[in-house]
Amino acid sequence: MSFHATFALNRRLMLQGAAASAALAALPLAARAQTEGAAALLFTLADLHCAYARLPKLLEMIRAERDAAGLPAAVLINGDLFETGNVVGLRSGGAADWAFVAALAAEMPVILNLGNHEPDFTLDMAETVRLARDAGVTVISNLTDTRSGAGFADPATRLKLGGLTLGVMGLGVTAPFTYPKETRETLGFTEAPDTVAAGFGPATEGTDLAVIMTHAGVTPDKAYIDSLPEGTVMQGGHDHLSFDMDVDHVTYFHGACWGTELGVVTLRRDGGAIRADYRALPVAAGGGDATLLGLIEDLKATHLSPEDSAVIAQIPESLDIHGSILLAAEAVRAAAQADVAMLGHTTFGAPLAAGPLTKYDFDAFVRFGGGISVTEVTGARLREILTLANQFRAADLDARTGDYMHVADLDLDDSATYRLAMNGWSAMNQETYLGTTDLVFETVEGLELKALVTDYLAQL
Repeated sequence: MSFHATFALNRRLMLQGAAASAALAALPLAARAQTEGAAALLFTLADLHCAYARLPKLLEMIRAERDAAGLPAAVLINGDLFETGNVVGLRSGGAADWAFVAALAAEMPVILNLGNHEPDFTLDMAETVRLARDAGVTVISNLTDTRSGAGFADPATRLKLGGLTLGVMGLGVTAPFTYPKETRETLGFTEAPDTVAAGFGPATEGTDLAVIMTHAGVTPDKAYIDSLPEGTVMQGGHDHLSFDMDVDHVTYFHGACWGTELGVVTLRRDGGAIRADYRALPVAAGGGDATLLGLIEDLKATHLSPEDSAVIAQIPESLDIHGSILLAAEAVRAAAQADVAMLGHTTFGAPLAAGPLTKYDFDAFVRFGGGISVTEVTGARLREILTLANQFRAADLDARTGDYMHVADLDLDDSATYRLAMNGWSAMNQETYLGTTDLVFETVEGLELKALVTDYLAQL
């Protein structure tokens, strides 16, 4: 069956699945308590990256939360639906992803802000926009098509929900190297602060609530967040972070990646203003909407080769993403005969789950391979570098830079010298990841990240 036929058939099936699952029948009382006096719900997602282990659960949870609250709802998807590293998604043209968004769009408004992985499968952002619109999705972006000089979509839209009017603006990543190579010459960029300065007023004038869906990343976001009016809702993405905070009365949050969190923004009337309350719900792998589950299993049966399906390790217990990356870091440390190893956070995607790990699952965990680099550094210098690491613990926005390293907690001797190992990409971009420019790295011959982590996990 072709991708287009699969998509059309699956959309018809999805339209029959509007009722919430009986498995979540216990949710209504809790959800009503969360939404008492509310006007509407916004479900927020970002950086899904073909999260096939969790898309069916997400679909089920969104329906159940909406139905339990009894409120009108919309879904805001802040970029990166797709992931080239997922061979099922790549070989099927994202059939499961399109089925997921089409099922949502059949029941509530869905807005997609274009991320850098949107053209992964089509290799043409304009074609991705066309497919999204065919699925019933509203697309927004400040990216322009250099072939025509026009935007791939409008930079903002207005959403009417629960008697409210929302002005929603979309911002994209401006680093060309983050997009598929084949698309880069077609992409025109405007920096996020410039887009906001020129377009925020017209996009939000006369609305009840201003919403910015920014896939630009934390560092660009920090450049203009202080200029936003009180009450603005800012949905971040691209950096695969998980946090929410009030920044000068702007509700700012990032909702993790690979579908591990579902964000819920409850909109309440508060006198003449609208108050936005954000909460993040954890999303477990497995289960969920039966129709989407069935489609994904069919796609896996069709598109996974024996090599993709081969079990390469048995994982003894499920770990969060930090714990999962620390396993990989230990593999690097041991292979490089280093004292300390650290790894860049967006090199990784889905966390490790207990049980058999196939090559297909492994590729969702370790997204990118490459060489291993080492250097020597004093304990005092390493202590400085570590102030930028493990940013999931950061207490405020100033401590966040977007890209960062995962590393185990260390007991350092400032006067000692340490052999430090990391993935080659992070070493090449040490200013971004380490806050340094003068470390001299050497490549360790014969070591490759994916291969050595595979070997290490196989021995657990």
